[in-house]
Parts: sequence; structure tokens; C-alpha cells
Amino acid sequence: MKKIIVLIKVSLNHDMNIFKINTKRQGKLSKFGLPIFLSLYLMFVLGMYSSELMKVLKPLNLEFAVLTLFGLGVSFLSLIEGVYKSSTLLFNSKDDNLLLSLPIKKGTVLFIRIFKFYVFELLYNSLFILPAMVIYAVNVVPRWTYYLSSFVALLLLPIVPIVLSCIIGFIIAFLSSRFKGKNIFQTLFSTFFILLIMYLSFNIDGFVSNIAEKANGINDIITRFYYPVGAYISLINDFNVVSFIIYIIIHIFISVITIIILSKLYFKLNSNFKKVLASHRFKKYRVKTTNKMKSFVKKELNKFFSTPVFVTNAVFGLVLFIICCILFSLKFDSIAHSITKAYPEISIEFIKNGLPVIMFGIVCFASFMTSITSSMISLEGKSFGILKSFPLKPIKIVMYKVLAALIVMVPCILIGDIIIFVRFRFNVISILLILIASFLLPLVSELIGIIVNLKYPKIDASNDTEVVKQSMSSLISVIAGMALIALTITLLYTFINKGVDSNIIILMFLTFYSLVCLILFLVLKKNCNKYFDNINV
Repeated sequence: MKKIIVLIKVSLNHDMNIFKINTKRQGKLSKFGLPIFLSLYLMFVLGMYSSELMKVLKPLNLEFAVLTLFGLGVSFLSLIEGVYKSSTLLFNSKDDNLLLSLPIKKGTVLFIRIFKFYVFELLYNSLFILPAMVIYAVNVVPRWTYYLSSFVALLLLPIVPIVLSCIIGFIIAFLSSRFKGKNIFQTLFSTFFILLIMYLSFNIDGFVSNIAEKANGINDIITRFYYPVGAYISLINDFNVVSFIIYIIIHIFISVITIIILSKLYFKLNSNFKKVLASHRFKKYRVKTTNKMKSFVKKELNKFFSTPVFVTNAVFGLVLFIICCILFSLKFDSIAHSITKAYPEISIEFIKNGLPVIMFGIVCFASFMTSITSSMISLEGKSFGILKSFPLKPIKIVMYKVLAALIVMVPCILIGDIIIFVRFRFNVISILLILIASFLLPLVSELIGIIVNLKYPKIDASNDTEVVKQSMSSLISVIAGMALIALTITLLYTFINKGVDSNIIILMFLTFYSLVCLILFLVLKKNCNKYFDNINV
């Protein structure tokens, strides 16, 4: 038991430092202050949403529906996050050889991995569900059994998403381990799965309505749809000791069965991964000479496409952009009608006249929500020392990384552009301006990403998922992108509402972002050498 506790402690200390900042002067404020502030801010925002929702539902005596919606929502988000995490946190982990060489049972190793997975999901869930629980308690003033049920539900809600994530992650890992191109296979499966979930989420109304026709109330609907949330809602409405115990036993049973099944297949699957990798070690390669830029960019692209979580995280937004352009082209009338119905002050004519500006806004959204360079420095890991030894200036290395990111982003954005241009027949000036934006905005996004990653690298990450999904640089890049999107969309709407010509509006923003791009480049050029020197492996 003592060994398990020590291993869990070491594992959590090593992997759960989600926002660790590597600087020479690392104080408690820089290490813990920002994560705590962001967590509290997120909980505050979600609490405000819960409060507004409660104002609508309270007159209908449906206060518990706030917990229902947030419980379902956080389980859905945990499932998506879990699929990302399972590929590197459970399957094909880098420290398998080290742990298996220790005098501990294989089942203990698996338990530690799943427990670490559980702790992460518990923290993730708490940020979303706790504000709703507090708002419910303030408005309803429930009995003490509510707090007991809520505490237990908080601990148990992550279990089913984790189990489903393990199953899906195992299927993806198993199928990808049967092929030599396992990373490509894994990336395709992950992307397909996430797109499938999004499709189902957009059509969930029809699914729920079919259940609703046969159900007597909201609680019955949710119970049939998703037991963990449905049982929790039943407990807070009408607490029953037997149901409470059954609720706990079912989740424990699911957990135990999952661990038993995985223990039979887990290590065999991981060994298959290593066999597939080993089969490529002794191939004969022809040595070709090429220029430095081409070689470096090719290296970056190979690294990008060989890292499934990196590809999925970056390409998913770009694929979604293309899908949105296709849907916008095919179902423009119905989309425009929905917008005018939701916002009566907006007319169909207003939307048609502002199509170039709307397209510019969509390109802006796709560009700033996709930051590939925010992980490129961190993914070098221990090989960053080799990068320093390259016969290239740091600014050239950095700009080659930016170029590689643009090679991934720009073609995807241009595909969406062409779809819109063909469907709506923009004039030549609008086409030219949007094409410029399709190069300029991704460049701004990637310059921000590379500067932030140089400033806050995560060189000592234990896996790629930690770098791509949980690093400080990724977080800051996303926040900066969201801020620029909010600013751009707000100003776009203001200008077009005042009757300013669409092309003039786009030209104004292109001028602004050209200046931003120039400033970012000058900042990067000035500080690049210093940032490189400060990164120690």
C-alpha cells in the first residue's frame, strides 16, 4: 500500500503540473497565481450563466434542470477531453519501460495510470459543475442530503466518461497498432470521432424529443438518456438511501470491470506499439542534400504529422472551418432565416450586403483559434539542445517553424475561401482582400504562438498531450486569440451597422493587422536570442 501511495504521489507531481512555467525566477505567484485566477474566473463566468438560467427555470419549478444541463455538458466535455488524454496518458506511455522494471505488479501500474486520469477529469469537472451546484443551493436552500448527494456525484460523474474514453482510446490504439502508419491512422480516427460527436450534438434535439414523447418528465428523460446525471437529479429531488447506495455501487462496479478488462489487454497493446516502431529502425535510407530552409520545414512538418494530438488539435478547427463554409454555401437561406428570427433587427438584405465582412470574420475566427506554433518549441523536448547547435540563427529557426505552420493552415483556409467565392460570386476587390487576410491573419496568430511558446516553454512535459492541451503557452495563445476575435467581430458589426462599405471595413482591418504583424516580428527579432538562451534542457 505504501508503494502505491508513493507512486501515485510521484506520478501526480510529475504529470499534473498543468501550468508549470519554466523560468529562472520561478516564484509561487508565477507558478500558481495565474492558474488559480483563471480557474476562479471561469467558475465565476459559469456561475453567472447558471444564475441567469435559474431565473428562467425557477418560476417553472425546474431548478434542478440547471444541474441536469451542466451535468450532461461537463460529461460531454470530459468525454472529448478524455479521448485526447487516453492516447498518451494510458496507451503508449513513455515511462512504460521504467515502471515495468520496478518490483511492482502490472495491475498496480495500470491502476496508477487510471487514477491519474481520474484526478485530472475530477479537477476538470469541478470547474464546470461546482458553480451550478452553488447556484442551486443558494436559490433552493436544500436539505443536508443535497450536499451529500452533490459531493458523491462530484466524485462519481467523471467515471463513465473515463470508461468511454478508455474504450474509444483502446479501439483507436488497437487499430492503429496494426498498421505501420499508426500515427496517421490514430489521427484520422480521433478526428472522425470528434466530428461524429459534433454531428450528434447538433442533432441532439431530435434525439431527445423522441425520448420525450415516451417520458413523463424531464427527470425521466435524463434518466433514460444518461443514468449518472439522472440518478443524481433523483437523489436531490427525493433522497433515498437504497438508491444512493446503488448509485455508488454501480459506479464502483463499472470502474472495477474496466480495470480488470484493461489489465488483460493493456500491456499487450503497448508492446504492439513498440513492435511497430521497431520495425522501422533498420530501414535503409537514401541521403539527399537540400537547402537549410527546406530541410528544416520538412522536419517540422514530419514532427507535426507524426504527433496525433498535435494534428487533431490544430487541424480540427481548420476542418470545421471548411465544413462551416460548405454548410453556409448549401444552406444559406435557412441560416440567414434563423439569424433574422433570433435577431429581428438584422434583415436578410443586411446579411447579403455584408457577406464579405462575414467571410472575413470567419477567416479571423479560424486563424486565431488555431495556433500551431504555441507548441512547436515545447515539443522539441530534450532535443532542444540539438536545435541550439544548428548552424542557424535563432530568428531563422523560429521563422522556419512559423512557415511550417502556415503551410498547414493557409491551404485549408484557401479551400474555404474558394467555396464561398464560387457560391456567392464576390467582386474582384473583395476576393483579393479576403485572400490577403487568409495569409495575414494566420501569420499574426502563429507569430503570437511562437513568441508565447519561447517565453513559456514546457520542455519537461511527460507526453505530447500535456504540451498541446495543458501548457501555459497554449492557454495564453487561445486567450489572446479569443480576445482578438471578440475585438474584431465587435468592430466589424459596429462598422457594417453604420453602413460602411464592406471592402473599406476589410481594408481597415488588414491595415491594422499588418501593423500588428510588424510589431510582433520586431518583438520576436529583438528577444529571440534571449529567449533561446533562457531555455535550458
